[in-house]
This record gives sequence, C-alpha cells and structure tokens, in this order.
Amino acid sequence: MKLKVNMEFKFIISLLFSVLVAIFAIQNARSVEINFLFTKFTISQAVVILGSAVIGALIVLLLGIIKQIKQGVKIKQLKKEIEIITEERNKLQANIDEYSISSIEEEKKIECNNEKAILENEDIIEVQ
Repeated sequence: MKLKVNMEFKFIISLLFSVLVAIFAIQNARSVEINFLFTKFTISQAVVILGSAVIGALIVLLLGIIKQIKQGVKIKQLKKEIEIITEERNKLQANIDEYSISSIEEEKKIECNNEKAILENEDIIEVQ
C-alpha cells in the first residue's frame, strides 16, 4: 500500500513540474539564436526549454533503468547465496541429527553394558 501511495505522489509531483515547465516555456516563447559547436541557428526559446526538459527526463529515466537492472542482478546473486547457505545449513543439521542419534544409541549400549556388568557382579556375589 505504501508503494502505491509513493508512486502516486511522485506522479502528481511530476505532472505539476511538467505544467510549470510548460507555463515557463510559453511565457518565454521569443526567438533566440543558438550557437552549438560550429553551427548557428534561430529557434523558439520555448522549444529549447521543452527540449531540455525532455532530454533531462530521458537521462533520469535511463539512470533509473540502470539502477533497477543493477538491483535485479544483486537480488539474483543474493538469492543464489541464500540457496547455498540453506543447503549448507540443512547438511549441518543432518550431521547434528545423525550425531545425536548415534550418541543416544551409544549411551544406550553403555547403559546396557553397565546393567549386564552389574547383573554379572550380582551373580558372582550370589555364587560365592
């Protein structure tokens, strides 16, 4: 929900900025002489303002796309790392479970051997 509100807010701000740029361009619509590299030409100042705004918007869009691509690559890399770590954790947990089971079995064997030894000692004592 927060993302949707944030996107709507940004859209409204962008529209307001676009309207302000358009109003500014219309109010400054006289012809101006432009010197660019080795050429000279006369063009409406409004066209220069709007063209600059469009070029700026395209640059921001391009930078945003590049950032999203980098984030997507990072997300994929982190997901792979999560898979590797999860597999390693599962293997370690299996080792712990196996060790616990073998420890319990060994303790039971020791208890059984102790009980046998106690019974044998009692039998020896009774025989004497």
